[in-house]
Amino acid sequence: MTALIVIFITLSLMGSALWVLPPVKERQRMALRMHARKLGLTVQLTSINLPDKWDKTTNSHKVAAYSYYRLKPLTSLSNRVLLLPYEVWKYDSVVDGWWSNGSLNLTEESKIILRKQGGLLLGVQITKDSVSFYWDERGDVTVLEELSKLVFSLVEIDSLVS
Repeated sequence: MTALIVIFITLSLMGSALWVLPPVKERQRMALRMHARKLGLTVQLTSINLPDKWDKTTNSHKVAAYSYYRLKPLTSLSNRVLLLPYEVWKYDSVVDGWWSNGSLNLTEESKIILRKQGGLLLGVQITKDSVSFYWDERGDVTVLEELSKLVFSLVEIDSLVS
């Protein structure tokens, strides 16, 4: 009888400890965010207002923003430039499946990354202070590394026309 009580108490303590641990999906997200910090990106849970197809209304999306903040603001950019994975009627096509509200000179590597990882992103925003991509964190570390290459190549662009 004493053995059963000891086993029951041990199992209940183990159950309590396992209940406190975060689920596997949350642990994967935390690992992605820590890896992003190692890559030099800032992670922020935020919402972004994205235009609809006709650019008449905006839809708010709560997502994770992975950003790189410039040391010096980009003086040639007055408004934000959005790259979106869906068509907006007055935006220019940048790559197959991607549209932008400003003219961009993307590198071939950036175009390849946008084509390949376009289904995971909700948008990319370029401001004079930062470059951010918005996603639901559905990828793994290799996807994050590719997206960080995209961010750093967009940071290097200095000829933006909006």
